[in-house]
Amino acid sequence: MKSSLVFGFAASVLVSGISCNPTTSSGFECQKPLPEGIEPGKSVNLTLKSASGVSIRKYRLHLPKPYNGNNSVPLILSFHGRTQDAKFQEKLSKFSNATYGFEGIAVYPEGVPSEKGVQQWQGDPDSPESINDVTFTLELLDHLESTYCIDKSRIYAAGKSNGGGFTGILACDAEATKRIAAFAPVSGAFYLNEDQELPACNPSRKPIPIMELHGWKDTTIPYLGGLNKRENANITNIATYVDKWATRNGFDVAGNETTYLCRGNRKVTRYSWDDVVVHYNYTNLYHDWPSSYANGDTEDALTCVEAEATSIILAWFKKWTI
Repeated sequence: MKSSLVFGFAASVLVSGISCNPTTSSGFECQKPLPEGIEPGKSVNLTLKSASGVSIRKYRLHLPKPYNGNNSVPLILSFHGRTQDAKFQEKLSKFSNATYGFEGIAVYPEGVPSEKGVQQWQGDPDSPESINDVTFTLELLDHLESTYCIDKSRIYAAGKSNGGGFTGILACDAEATKRIAAFAPVSGAFYLNEDQELPACNPSRKPIPIMELHGWKDTTIPYLGGLNKRENANITNIATYVDKWATRNGFDVAGNETTYLCRGNRKVTRYSWDDVVVHYNYTNLYHDWPSSYANGDTEDALTCVEAEATSIILAWFKKWTI
């Protein structure tokens, strides 16, 4: 990625099939009563019948306190990393935390345990071939849209590690990209196939807004690619992954705008292609969800407030509608 210092961020753009105009916190009138046992401001674990390879799937739901079932609101799907679960991902990504100002619905889907008993997502080398998590995601969207007042133009996906890699799989899926406006993998695990290539990517529209955030010192999913920490599969170089998205979205790879956040050993480099494709490289971070305070993911390596992943992702998601 070409680095040329530019002060400030890219100007707003309008591209085919995607709007980046600022959106309001509430949308059209909807009139859907709350299901029994669901209370705004509280999180609850739920299940869903599925044809994804496992008959019953799990997820965690959080409705914002202002939710009243009358006006449509945005939705974020946040996918946990391998070995973690929905509750941990809620605590980590903090999309349910009113402090960050998200007035939409946050949903934390849960992966399926492998033969090793570890919960994970499609795309991981140990993920059972019989499990189709894209199918589960689309089923979950169907259910959520029919049950709650969701603005279908403002549905987003984020995830950490294996969940970030799966977020990338959704960004390449023809059906998922008809329904999800923007994607934000964090410390994403983007595995290569047997031919040592990234899997086929066939989104149904162009461009696909995508933001990737990654620690330079990550040893679990190394920034420069190669074997993962388990040494059972190769992952792509993160810069290469981002460059491929820039090319796929019609940008000149060398034409990115580069800015810097934080100071000293916490320096963060931001690469942007008209804000459609964005990448943050955290100099001092490892396999982390970037935060300025201990968040259950990291305690020793912290970033500055302006580079916190949750705030950055939420502000960027607001730019996009489908």
